[in-house]
Amino acid sequence: MKRVIPVFILLVIGLSVVLYLELSAQNAEADRASGGSATIEGTELDVVAKIPARVTAIRVEEGDRVKAGDTLVELDCDEVEAAYAQAEAAVKAAEAMAAAAQSQVKLAEQGVEAAQAQTIAARAQADAVKSQRRALRVQRDATKRAAKRVETLADAGGASVQDLDKVQSESRALTAQLSTVGASAEAVSRQADAIAQGESAATIRVQAAQAQADAAAAQIGSAKAALRRAEVARGECRLVAPMDAYVSLRSFEPGELVMPGARILTLTSIDTVEATFFLPNAELDAAAPGREVTVVADALPGQSFTGRVRRVATEAEFTPRNVQTRDDRDRLVYAVDVEVPNPEGKLRPGMPVEITIPGTERK
Repeated sequence: MKRVIPVFILLVIGLSVVLYLELSAQNAEADRASGGSATIEGTELDVVAKIPARVTAIRVEEGDRVKAGDTLVELDCDEVEAAYAQAEAAVKAAEAMAAAAQSQVKLAEQGVEAAQAQTIAARAQADAVKSQRRALRVQRDATKRAAKRVETLADAGGASVQDLDKVQSESRALTAQLSTVGASAEAVSRQADAIAQGESAATIRVQAAQAQADAAAAQIGSAKAALRRAEVARGECRLVAPMDAYVSLRSFEPGELVMPGARILTLTSIDTVEATFFLPNAELDAAAPGREVTVVADALPGQSFTGRVRRVATEAEFTPRNVQTRDDRDRLVYAVDVEVPNPEGKLRPGMPVEITIPGTERK
């Protein structure tokens, strides 16, 4: 019995120490700043082929550091170059056709101007002949009236036979001349109508030439669009780095055929890294976009990094079946994304870190 008492005392003391340590740990945990554990992530970007081609060269290996603008991949683009040359020739041919069509338009317009001038001249000639015909008609009628008066005077003995013959001869001559002029007027009028029809035909030729010129201009637009597509395709023959990064994955080798959408390389930028931790509902007020955080990595003891909250999730990541009690509500957690400047590249993707929000310690 005497031996049992010391053992019991030691057991009580041990349990008291364990309970004290657990309570101390719980208090320390309750007093610590808001935060959580996370894993470092870099910004990944895939270098993807946009055209079907064979890989001729890959100038980087996995783990290489690349700068923005560095050539990463070269593709065999003989067909693309041929398509570009063909599109370029098509543009030149279309431009030549358009120039020729514009020349035809100008010639047709000159033809219209000449036809219009001929029409004006013909109409003027027709008007002149008509005026001459009217004047002859007036003169003939006057001569006929004079012949009747002479004939009346001759019957009364007031005029000689010679006077009568002269007047009658003049009347017949004017009638014949009027007939000739009338025929000429009809001919000139028909000629003017024919010239006017020629003017209409010339106008139609202008319209046809203009339509051809418009079609040639449209052909230029189509040819230039094809040239731009070929130029874009040619630009995809050499793939360059869009940013400073590390090559984290190389999926192809020279000689292999890539199809559009194939991922040839994966780049990872760690100049600025990201991490996501989770805050319980009770501590959510501690996080806000732009708030400063402290990041500590297990692999880098004694070092800390400063970042900022980039985004706080608007919905809980975990919802218990029943959130009626305070304890259940505190089990809700929200994702908090942070970004951390990493100019020296010490923080690497996959590295576990502990994130805390300064100023949220419980006193």
